[in-house]
Amino acid sequence: MAGTTRDVLRERIQLDGMPLHIIDTAGLHDSDNIVEQEGIRRAQLEIQKADKVLLLLDITQPEDESLLASLPEGINITRIYNKIDLAGQPPRMVETAQGVEIYLSVKSTAGLDLLKQHLKQSAGFTETADSVFVARRRHIQALSEAEQALQSAGAQLANHAPELVAEDLRQAQNSLSTITGEFGADDLLGEIFGSFCIGK
Repeated sequence: MAGTTRDVLRERIQLDGMPLHIIDTAGLHDSDNIVEQEGIRRAQLEIQKADKVLLLLDITQPEDESLLASLPEGINITRIYNKIDLAGQPPRMVETAQGVEIYLSVKSTAGLDLLKQHLKQSAGFTETADSVFVARRRHIQALSEAEQALQSAGAQLANHAPELVAEDLRQAQNSLSTITGEFGADDLLGEIFGSFCIGK
């Protein structure tokens, strides 16, 4: 159906070498369109799993309170007010009782540096002489899980069980991809089948 959004779009970006996973979803609003309803359902699922929700709002339009009320409680929201060039307002970042608000213009790029700064801070980036960022707790947990899976793979290899090695490597890859997302299951299978002769 024309004019509807159903799919969730995913993109990986890097800010000063720090990987971030960006997910774009359908807009949240009431709709009788079954395709849009599916897109909104998928958006709500992604919102519940996200570390940070960037709520993009048009500063030239009245704010929809029902939209804010529909969001799950306890999620980490940053409100981004776009089109400040049309509203004649300056770019700025404001701390409020509801959280951070960023005022910018995508068209003129004014204020985009504030958004980048906020994203880096939210992900644990700490400015140092070596530009090192502090790993978040879930990154450390993912590395620990990957290490355990690799140790198990080594043990299975010593036991001549390549099919179990493959499973442990898949588990390690899944853990690491929660941080980088750069190595997919197809890549892993290609490496495994290129290196081992696995049969029944």
